[in-house]
Amino acid sequence: MTNPFHEPAESGDSDDAVWEDLVRRLEADPAAAPEAPDAPPGDSPGPDAPGTVLPGANTPPAVDPQLFRMHPALTGPRDYEASEDDDDGAFIPEEPPALGSGNPLLTLAWTCAAGAPMALLLLAIFWRRAPMPLWIGLVVIAVAAAVFLFARLPRHRQDDDDGARV
Repeated sequence: MTNPFHEPAESGDSDDAVWEDLVRRLEADPAAAPEAPDAPPGDSPGPDAPGTVLPGANTPPAVDPQLFRMHPALTGPRDYEASEDDDDGAFIPEEPPALGSGNPLLTLAWTCAAGAPMALLLLAIFWRRAPMPLWIGLVVIAVAAAVFLFARLPRHRQDDDDGARV
C-alpha cells in the first residue's frame, strides 16, 4: 500500500530494499562499472574481477575488409559503386514540348474552366452589383469549358500502356 503522506516507510516493508537499491543505482556514477546482481550492497568488485567492464571495452572489434569480398551478402549501401552501364532499361522520358506548342482550343478551355470560377469569386467579393448577364455568362463559360474537357477524355483503355507516361 502506498504511503499518502510520503513519510518514511516502516522497516518491515518489502519494497524498502528494492527502492533503496534503485535510488543507489540512479545516484551512482554512470561511468562506473555496474555491480554484479549477486553481490551485497557496498561490495564492489575490483577491476580484475570477472564480469567487470573496462573503459574502451564497448568498442566493436575491427572487421576484416576481405570478409566483405568473400561474402557479398554482407555489403551495405555505401559499398555500392555505380557504373555508367547500369541503365537496366529504365524509363527515360522524352523532352517535354514547349508551353506554347499545344492545342490552342484545349488551352482556352483550361483557361476558361479555371478562370471563370475565379472571376465569379472576385465578382462576389468586390462587385456584388455586377449586371446579371455577366454572372450568367461566366457560369455558362465555366460549364461549357468543363463539358468540352470531359468530352475530350479517352473512352477506351490502351492495352499496351504500362502507365509510365502521363
